[in-house]
Amino acid sequence: MYLREFSKPPAKIISNGKAAFGTYNDITQKLDIKGMRAPYAGLPVPVFISKLRIKSRLDYIFSTDKVIGLVEFYDFKIFGLAEIIFWNMQTGRKYVYHTFTATRKRIIPKNTSQGICASYKKSRYIKVSWGRNHKHMAMKFNVKGDNVRPGAKGYIFSPMNSKMHTDLLFVCPSPGQSRCSATWFTTMKMQGNIFIDDEKLDSSAGLAAMRINRTYFRTHTRFTLAWGIGKIQSKNIIFQLKNSNLDAADPDKYNENLITVDGDTTALPSVLMTHPFGIKKDWIIQDTESMIDLTFTPVSDNHRILNVIAIRTDYNVIYGNYNGVILTKDGEKLVLKNFPGIINKSTLRI
Repeated sequence: MYLREFSKPPAKIISNGKAAFGTYNDITQKLDIKGMRAPYAGLPVPVFISKLRIKSRLDYIFSTDKVIGLVEFYDFKIFGLAEIIFWNMQTGRKYVYHTFTATRKRIIPKNTSQGICASYKKSRYIKVSWGRNHKHMAMKFNVKGDNVRPGAKGYIFSPMNSKMHTDLLFVCPSPGQSRCSATWFTTMKMQGNIFIDDEKLDSSAGLAAMRINRTYFRTHTRFTLAWGIGKIQSKNIIFQLKNSNLDAADPDKYNENLITVDGDTTALPSVLMTHPFGIKKDWIIQDTESMIDLTFTPVSDNHRILNVIAIRTDYNVIYGNYNGVILTKDGEKLVLKNFPGIINKSTLRI
């Protein structure tokens, strides 16, 4: 059976122009990938030029018995994009709010010990923060409504001392060893309150996960991220599966696919995600190691195309349910039935 071990992370991701590729069960102090030697076409261009192609992204996924949602921040250097989308899983209704963030030194911090990633616009206040000294992570939002959507606000708090808390680091060639992609992935329990027009929508415990990624982007980048988050009986389960044209040339050796069961993490092999009958119909997600065999059935899709300056993004954020099987490293067979999750399928042109 496929097995990829977690090891101790290096002091720095990049040293002497080379990346420390691997899968790590902890994180470095900084999620920094600048300084790769000749990352484009083998040309030894200055670092200040090559680092302009480094793009950053933060995803914060959360789920309770009633609500599932996703907060996203994109850092394009010259501007940023922030969005929160969540669904009432009992009614299927979605709530979507997005905004652009003005240029500043760094929208998504590199420091993994403490940091704040936020949109401070009064009508679209969205913030994700972490502080390892205070042993907590948090997400807060307060967004005003308009003629097509109500106002909403919420606060989610996650302690770092629970058994479900994990810190994982994935450093992968992207796709060759002259470029790299680094991802910090952390899972956690959460307690939250969400209001719609000052009426409480939900106030309960649940699960959350945060992903921060830095990658040397191509001119055209395509990726699909699939998350599952919820419970099977009394077990807390979070998984992430990813496809991208930036994936390593040997994706089974280097990838960021994983499943966490009550804080115990299994590194998963690469997968193939297809939707043969259309993006709004059933997705098939499988690997070649007989560890992953899933069907994802969409419930609600949010499609958006954005053209800003020289950047075009076309993405779908889809809430739905998984059915199928995932195996852990111990051979435990996890059977998923109507297990909630989100898929993000995006195309970015720079």
